[in-house]
Amino acid sequence: MRTENLIEKSFAVCDCGLTDFQETLREQQQLVEQRRNGQVGDTVLLAEHRPVITLGARRLINEVLISPEALAEQDIAVAQIRRGGGATAHSPGQIVFYPILELRGINLSVGQYIRELEAIGIELLEQLGVYSERREGLRGLWVGGKKIGFVGVRVSRGITYHGMSINIQNDLAIFDYIVPCGLEGVTITSVLAETGQEHSMAEVKQRLSGLLGEHFANEGFVENRPEMGKMRTAGKLAPWLRRRLPAGGDYEQTANILSSLGLETICVSANCPNRGQCWSRGTATVLILGNICTRGCRFCSVPKGRPSMVQVPKGQANVAPFDCAQGKLATAKQSLPPDVSEPERIAEMVKQMGLKYLVITSVTRDDLPDGGASHFRDCINKVRSEVANIDFEILTPDFNGCQERALKILGEAGPFVFGHNIETVSELYPTVRPGGDYQRSLRLLKLAGQSYPDMPIKSSIMLGLGEADKQVKGVLEDLRRAGCSRIVIGQYLRPSKDALPVVNYVEPARFDYWKQEAKLLGFSWVLASPFARSSFLAEEEQMS
Repeated sequence: MRTENLIEKSFAVCDCGLTDFQETLREQQQLVEQRRNGQVGDTVLLAEHRPVITLGARRLINEVLISPEALAEQDIAVAQIRRGGGATAHSPGQIVFYPILELRGINLSVGQYIRELEAIGIELLEQLGVYSERREGLRGLWVGGKKIGFVGVRVSRGITYHGMSINIQNDLAIFDYIVPCGLEGVTITSVLAETGQEHSMAEVKQRLSGLLGEHFANEGFVENRPEMGKMRTAGKLAPWLRRRLPAGGDYEQTANILSSLGLETICVSANCPNRGQCWSRGTATVLILGNICTRGCRFCSVPKGRPSMVQVPKGQANVAPFDCAQGKLATAKQSLPPDVSEPERIAEMVKQMGLKYLVITSVTRDDLPDGGASHFRDCINKVRSEVANIDFEILTPDFNGCQERALKILGEAGPFVFGHNIETVSELYPTVRPGGDYQRSLRLLKLAGQSYPDMPIKSSIMLGLGEADKQVKGVLEDLRRAGCSRIVIGQYLRPSKDALPVVNYVEPARFDYWKQEAKLLGFSWVLASPFARSSFLAEEEQMS
């Protein structure tokens, strides 16, 4: 293959760090020419900017409310640029991304490209706990009546530049000096203003890089130009795994209900690829006991540490360090108890969404004496007391050190489908699940079957981490011997930069094979496909 063909298919995400706007503008202009001449592939620049007000090509909506001298006194620069839209502002803590793409190569019109930018912004904000939306006739993203994301693009002979900015935790006072995008009286907001939670900008860039690759990279991530810093690399995503996040009425209604009630979901915390499909059907898997896990599983993107009541400075995580090498907490602090309001909020969610089947899962809480079992029980019993004719499925941690006690407590909330994921083959546990134990998980499933002889016992495994067929067959046999009657088999997909890489993508036909093997081994219910996850389509199961 010729070099120019390799360049045409390449895709790079480059972190410019904290820069002056004009410096990044010059970089964009240079890349546009290089992209047009075939010297580089599609490239996206990520940046934070020192305080600057930028004025777009539509002069009638470029309204600055104070004098240039007053802006200069506050070290706020002003830049007149050739992009769509009116006045906007940038400052540290706002993420800005500038795609330099050949539209013909990604088969998008200008309008479709702008919608794609907005879709990326929606997905990023969801991962940060904010549910945003488009507004008819207005570019950008909105949280209720407040604007959080801004789009201004230019296309030069088929090559895009400029792009989108999203307020994460920037000082919003700079917007008081302009009429943002020419919209009188609009309120500007940020992730910090909406959630009260600060984020590492490095983490935000990692999440954004992954989304940009999913939406725009045809051949995965390739080498980055060394002067622009480091980037993450990944192989080509199998074509059967490409999926867009839907929007629409049901999806947005689910997002709004979860946001208004302040509920965590595994859909967001674990970057589940099925979030769009589930939320569009009006279902979600509730994540209880907080969103910080006391284990260091390397396939998962849920934050690790210890939920603690110790006061820490603003902007620092309220968790104790996690020793990944030892698979345990590095320090012992007073644990944060379960949120007593959570059962009531879950019950309200069930009523608002009209659910008849609820899946509840949790982070691992080794810091709690019963592993959180009593909170599972309280959530189920509260929902059942307020909603008639509802079935439950629970997906629990392994309750290390308290399995018998936990199962006795959970029994007070039966009936339900009891689920605990074995996740992978025993040989990969030291790499994939530090802090976990293969035999401990099998023991929990066996004890659950003995404790609840009339309830289904369910587990799940991932493929694509380097396991051999013989090992997969072995774990299925072990699960059957432990009394497991339901099994989910899905493709491992890397949820974040820090997670384990995918070793191989398993073809759909191979999942059909494992489905038949599982049935031959005696599983009464099998879900096996690339996107299969332990709680996906759970509402379609039959209680038996």
